Amino acid sequence: MSGKDLGFGGKLANITPNKDDAPRNPDAKVDEIGDRHGFVPREPIQKLTRRKPSAPSANLNIRPPDTSFNRFLQFCEKNRMSYPRL
Repeated sequence: MSGKDLGFGGKLANITPNKDDAPRNPDAKVDEIGDRHGFVPREPIQKLTRRKPSAPSANLNIRPPDTSFNRFLQFCEKNRMSYPRL
């Protein structure tokens, strides 16, 4: 420290943190009490998906000329494939 006397004497050196942890209430009990007092949960809503992810994916956004895009669509229709499968 700076060595200045701030008027606390040795009082600060005698302060120690509590060693006992406060007892924890179960989450269900806390939620019940919150519901009674009108609080609403703020946990994020889990997004439901129909497909199971098979592998990591990346986004691809291109703006091809109309002729290239039309050929691509024709290829997809001819081979009965969706865009992600290509």
